[in-house]
Order: sequence, then structure tokens, then C-alpha cells
Amino acid sequence: MKILHRYIFGLLWRNFIIGLSMFVFLFLMVDIFDRLDNVMGHGASAWLIILYFACKVPLMVTLMLPVALIFATLFTFGLLSKSSELTAMRASGLTVMWLARPLIVFGFSLSILSLLLNELAVPYTERRQKELYNIEIQQKDKQGGYSQSDFWWRDGNTFYAIDLFNSKTKSMQDLSAFELNEEWAVIRRTDAESVRWLAPGLGWNMRSISRYHFDGDSVKTERLTDLPLPIKETPRDFYEFNDDPSTMSFIDLKEFIERQRDNGISTTQYLPDLYGKLSMPFVIFITALLVLPFTLLPARSGSMALSSILAIFVAFTYYAVDSFSISMGRAELLPALLAAWTANIVMGLVAFILNAGTEAPR
Repeated sequence: MKILHRYIFGLLWRNFIIGLSMFVFLFLMVDIFDRLDNVMGHGASAWLIILYFACKVPLMVTLMLPVALIFATLFTFGLLSKSSELTAMRASGLTVMWLARPLIVFGFSLSILSLLLNELAVPYTERRQKELYNIEIQQKDKQGGYSQSDFWWRDGNTFYAIDLFNSKTKSMQDLSAFELNEEWAVIRRTDAESVRWLAPGLGWNMRSISRYHFDGDSVKTERLTDLPLPIKETPRDFYEFNDDPSTMSFIDLKEFIERQRDNGISTTQYLPDLYGKLSMPFVIFITALLVLPFTLLPARSGSMALSSILAIFVAFTYYAVDSFSISMGRAELLPALLAAWTANIVMGLVAFILNAGTEAPR
């Protein structure tokens, strides 16, 4: 790496760490003050509170990465421009894009880091913080807060229907299970008046069972007092529906969509979020290139405030375009893949045009 590149990268890295630490700290403090009363009001231990807020940090880091890089770009190149160092470098024949190579490499590396965090860390910590808050702190399950009625699910060729699930007692009322053959004809139906969760490893136990075997025009009936219910679901699966894309990685969300499709449920609203798992990390790289041309303004106008305002306005326009395109994708007005990448394509072209203009003779 050239001496100038090492010099610029050092400034960029230092300003980025300062910005990221500052923004994550402020974000965390706002969340602590907003949630602390609710958390402490349920008598949670200090360790549980610390763990809950610690689980929020990975998501905060990924959200603040583009903001921190914008901050670092503005201060690094803005101060170089204002102090005329950038002017001297350009006067020696160096182009802005050559000088911006450390930013390009750094921004692309942060995009890859964000992609990895969103795949490996954020889904787990988001699920964990929801568990900590709703189950271990507020104890919604013990209060019956996750009870629900009239729902069903599918497992292979078996369909299950439940009249009532009580999260407080970890029991189900009026379960019906329908087993179908390859021709989608019902070959067996099992009805249970109640189903009770025993313990991990023991699973569920049905009580007062009626089982019907269908063989052509004949029906054979069985009456049983109790019988195990061979399903893999635990009580937690009935109140922790993982249908929030923020709690799933790309692979998890893809598998979730496939399961929903197998169950005959529409998945259109999830497809833009699926492709967005791959497109969103590149917000970091593109926004850095978007704000770069505005850092040259202090050399001409002498005002870093003006360049900062313009850069932040253009950068946040990115989020407006992205939100609009994702909404269009969910409404099926745009193909899901195009909806997820529209903001990157549009703002990437804007960044290219703006940066090409910085090399024009003046």
C-alpha cells in the first residue's frame, strides 16, 4: 500500500472507530432509558438485564456501520480538503478515486463484515433478546400471554388443528390430527380432548382419544385413555413464531419460506426481505461513495457544515428509496429481487455520476 494510502486509511480507521463507538453508545443509552423501567419493574436480576441489553449490541453495530462510515468519510476527506492537503495531492496529479481507494476497500470490507454479522450473530442475539424480555423477564408464557386459539400446522402429510393452546399450563384443548395418503385422502383421524406437556425428553401426552381409521367406505374407531403425541414441537414453538425476518439469517428465512409454501401459505411478503439480506450490507459501501464528492466542498466553499448536511441528506435518501422499493416488492408491484436491489442500483449510479464529476476540470 502506498504511503498516502496508509495515511488516509489510518485517519479513516480512527474516525470510523470513534464514530461507531459513539453512535452505538448513544443508541444503547437511549434504549436503556426507554426500557429500563419495564425491565426492572418485573424484578429481573442485574445479570439478566445486562445480558438482555448486551444481546442488542450486534444489531446496533450493523445498523450503525453505514452511519459510522459516513461520519469517518466526512471527517477524513473533509478535513483533508479543508486543510488543502487533498488539494496538494490532486495538484501532484493524483485523482480523487485513486486517493479514495482505502475508502473503497474499507467500505467493501465492512459490507462483507455486515453480511457475516447478519448471518451468524444478529439472528441469534435478536431471538435471544426477545426470549429474555418476553419469557424470562416479563414471563408472558407463565401469565398465559402466549395463549392462542384456532390454529393449525402441517408436518409432512399430517395436519394438526388446535382449538386452544394455554401457555400458562402448557396444554392444548381439542386437538385433531389428519393423516393423508399420497392421493390426499384422509386415512386416519385422531381427536384428543386435551394434550399436556410432560417434560423435555417425554414430550406431549394426549387424553380421552378417539381414533378413526378410514379404509374405503369402512371406518374403524378406537377409544383410548391416553397416548403420546409424536410431534417435534415444544410449548415454546407455539408462542415463538419465528416469522420476523430480523430474527432469521438468509438460510433460515429461505427455509421458512419453503416450509410456508409447502403448507400452502403465501410467502410474497417475505421474498423482498430474503433478497434484502444480501443487498442491505452493501448500503455501507455505496453510501460511503455517495458522500465522498461532498467532502470536497470545504476546499471550495470553506464550509464543512454545508458538505455534511448535503452528504447526510443524500445518504438518507438511500433509505427512502430502499423502503419504497421494498414496499413495492411486498405489494407485488416489483419483482422481489429487483425490489431488494433497486436502491443499490439507483444510488450506485448516482454515486458513480457524482464521483465522475469530481474529476472534471474546473
